[in-house]
Amino acid sequence: MWLSQITLKDFRCFPGEHSIEFSQDPERNVTLIHAENGVGKTTLLNALLWCFYGQTTERFEKRDDLVNYDAKAAGAQHAFVEVLFEHNGSRYRARRFTKGGGGEREFTVMRIDGGSHTTLPNADAFINTVIPKSMAGHFLFDGEHAEFFLGEDNRRAIRRAVQDILGCSLIETAIADLEETATWYRKQIPNTKASSSMDALSSRIDALTGQIAAAHEAKDGLTGEIETIEQRIADIDDKLRNSSAAKSLQTRRDRAKGELVRARTRETEAQTEVLKWLGENGRFLVSTKITQLAMDHLDQQETKGRLPSPYNEEFVHDILDMKRCICGAALEPGSDAHVAVSSLLQKAANATLRSRISKVKARLSQLKSERQKAPGRLDAANKRLNDARQDISRHEQELDDVSESLKGIDFDDIAEREIKRNDLRREANAKREHLGSLGVRIQTSEADKVNAERDLKKLADEDAGARIFMTRYALCERLKGQLELELKKEEEEARGVLRASITRILADTSRKAFKLSMSSDYSISLVNEAGTQMPKSSGENQLLGLAFTAALVEFAKIRENASDYRLLKGTVAPLVLDSPFGQLDEDYRRTTASFIPKMAGQVVLMVSKSQGSGSVLEALRDRIGEEVVLIRHNRADRDGRKPEIRQFHGKDVETAVFGAPSDGSAFVRVTS
Repeated sequence: MWLSQITLKDFRCFPGEHSIEFSQDPERNVTLIHAENGVGKTTLLNALLWCFYGQTTERFEKRDDLVNYDAKAAGAQHAFVEVLFEHNGSRYRARRFTKGGGGEREFTVMRIDGGSHTTLPNADAFINTVIPKSMAGHFLFDGEHAEFFLGEDNRRAIRRAVQDILGCSLIETAIADLEETATWYRKQIPNTKASSSMDALSSRIDALTGQIAAAHEAKDGLTGEIETIEQRIADIDDKLRNSSAAKSLQTRRDRAKGELVRARTRETEAQTEVLKWLGENGRFLVSTKITQLAMDHLDQQETKGRLPSPYNEEFVHDILDMKRCICGAALEPGSDAHVAVSSLLQKAANATLRSRISKVKARLSQLKSERQKAPGRLDAANKRLNDARQDISRHEQELDDVSESLKGIDFDDIAEREIKRNDLRREANAKREHLGSLGVRIQTSEADKVNAERDLKKLADEDAGARIFMTRYALCERLKGQLELELKKEEEEARGVLRASITRILADTSRKAFKLSMSSDYSISLVNEAGTQMPKSSGENQLLGLAFTAALVEFAKIRENASDYRLLKGTVAPLVLDSPFGQLDEDYRRTTASFIPKMAGQVVLMVSKSQGSGSVLEALRDRIGEEVVLIRHNRADRDGRKPEIRQFHGKDVETAVFGAPSDGSAFVRVTS
């Protein structure tokens, strides 16, 4: 099916007649409808459902009050919705009136051949061949309530959805008919001499059948309760993981604080060392010139025979006492030579002077040596200072990161959550024990039923009339059991297809690395790589609901040409999405918007201003074929209210009009 146009006449919030053209371009397959809450998105979704099947969604309020109030006040007696669509190469017009619509038939479908219109004899039956009524609800996605579809009590709804898309109504009807027929045959066993025993066994079989059904129902209920508890435990586990992380972060913060204190101590020590170095070694740097001048002066004086003298006092006295020069000549007192040597005592250095000169030269040498080593010590001190400051910066950043991570974590309730988790775990274990006992009870009752049926058959074999009814009863039971096994097999294959589709969709749209888990009883959960069940946020619930809907649409398309006589064929139908982004954050909205055009051949997407954000529109830009805005008309005056104006493709559109002839909504096409 491809939608062409929908027309509403005096239907709910649409006074008068209003139409929307739907995009049928395979490349631009999205019809985008902008509307704020309360303007008519949900009404439009329900108009499609009501036109085809005469029903509305569960949350459509006052579902029997369909005629627009103003139109009714003006004398209108009925409303209608008309849908033009194409199917298998032909064009059709479906129109449904509210009851009492001036003699018109309540629902009609016409085939349009050129300029002629042919009314189909059985409109309801035809629509069910296009989109079976049981499948229709899955092509109308109410995003604002998606979390209810995939909430804690989701198993029955999900199983029903899978069975709807499988087209199980025929086989389910057959199973129910066989069960009823089998019971009737068993109860028609004629009176014989063993009739009292037969009656007792038949009553026993009825009782056991009731017990088995009640036990299955109780088991199903317990399974749902355990699933609810497990989801609550998963939620607490997630919070406790955060708490554990908080504890770890706290330890990390304490460690970082200690490292920061030590780094700051090292910084202080390094700063002190630099200052000390300047105090102790500054003179080495400033004495460079004076040291060199002093050494040069001393060397020069030695060369000139001055300080230090080439002769010392003890050496001169020794020569005079020996009365002989070092050259061997005699030094007689009073001689010229003796006088010349004695005069050397005036310039000769004594021991004290030599010691002083030696110390000065040694100190000057030390200053030179220390001056050469000083830069290395300063570099080392500066490196320690720089390292300490880098450590301080790193630990301060780590503390900031820890502080950011710890925001919003309440350490005081960790113990309380742990206690609650343990209580829930004990409750779940107790219910599992009860579930196990119910399983044993079902097995025992089924075995007792088999034995009672065997005994009944033995008694019935003694009477020809009873034997006939017993044979028919057994045949019905055998056929019923075979159909139940076949249905179970079909559902198992369907779950595999859906599980793979949903997992693939989540991989494309979700930021978390989780997988879908769908059990044999249709319990759906999200698990991480370790298989641990994860809590689902409202946004993830909505995303999961959308992914499930996409998988159902894909599965229905796969089954379009199914040849299984027991199951209805699948179908290809447009997908109508009402507010699919409500609970999603901006990143999820962007990835989901990119995915939506791929969900079906034709998509009708309805969004509010907040949901139709820039990233959503950008992701959809190349796939939008038709674009419409719902305008709210108010009879009341503006009374100082600010104009509500939105811009579409460079044009201003007033989305709330005041002083209008009537209250209601209207469509304005804004396609670029």
